[in-house]
Amino acid sequence: RRESPLGVRRRVKAVLRRAKDRTGVNNNSDMSEDSSITKSLYNTIAGVEDSIKVNGETTKNGVAPPKTNGAAATTNKPASFSAASSSETNAESSSASTQPKLKPLPFDLPNLSEAQMAQLLAGERIQEQSKMGREGSGYVVVDVKAPPYVVWECLLDFESYPTTIPTVRGVSLFTSENLKSGYHAEKPIIPGSGRELRHYGTPSTTRAAFTLSKFRLNIAAIHKYRPHPDGDYMLFTLDPECTNAVLQSATGIWHTQANPEGRGEEYTRVWLLCGLKVSPVLPRFIVDYAARRAMPRASTWLKPQVEAAARLWLKNTPLDIASNGAN
Repeated sequence: RRESPLGVRRRVKAVLRRAKDRTGVNNNSDMSEDSSITKSLYNTIAGVEDSIKVNGETTKNGVAPPKTNGAAATTNKPASFSAASSSETNAESSSASTQPKLKPLPFDLPNLSEAQMAQLLAGERIQEQSKMGREGSGYVVVDVKAPPYVVWECLLDFESYPTTIPTVRGVSLFTSENLKSGYHAEKPIIPGSGRELRHYGTPSTTRAAFTLSKFRLNIAAIHKYRPHPDGDYMLFTLDPECTNAVLQSATGIWHTQANPEGRGEEYTRVWLLCGLKVSPVLPRFIVDYAARRAMPRASTWLKPQVEAAARLWLKNTPLDIASNGAN
């Protein structure tokens, strides 16, 4: 016989009372049976108990469902409860259901041919780009002899860009309180401050304005670095203040893959993916020429820089000793 609602409420109050005696924490076990908390717990338990097993059949409100063509009809059970499972299995299922699902990388990597793979293993740099026209994209990929954290420590050290990237002549950092507004609406960051927040494995958003080339071109970008089990990445977009009738949008992604093709933990594959949208009034040959020059300038500095940093930072470490022993 199914227990009455009054009996269930009393059992709820008994559970609350025992918990209060054990922990000393007030949980309203002394409230009347009509209290909202007691009613809420009653409804939870009652909802679970509406689906039980009787002679191997699932019932609803104590009534066995009809059978159709010899098969038992299914009923709607609470998502977090399986009447046929043990309490331990139910707890594990509930815990698994609350775990956040791993989001995939928010971009797709190009497929590399066998010839390109051979070039990478030989230490060469791969660059591909589409014909621009009004919109275009391209990528650069290279294997470097440095672990991922060395690569990211170099990429996140924005203030060192003028000394590590030849085309960068100056850099200024700004706060990132309102990314929809131009960077001049933000506060300048004092040089040398905030570096402790920009490290490998720590998500960060950095707003930086750069002075580029001998022509002293000014451009600003928003950089969003995010760690990921499939390889960290940093998305950079053109600052809203820098978009205009000629350069309408520009985006890019740095991405790292550890131990590519099983080469070893001391190797990292580094990707640079770029996309650009410009005014159709610009001659196409000028856009193609600029893109061909921009991608090498944005990426060729990385390999010598991170490999020199790895030799310096990892000198006499077990990883370095093992690597030298293998050679």
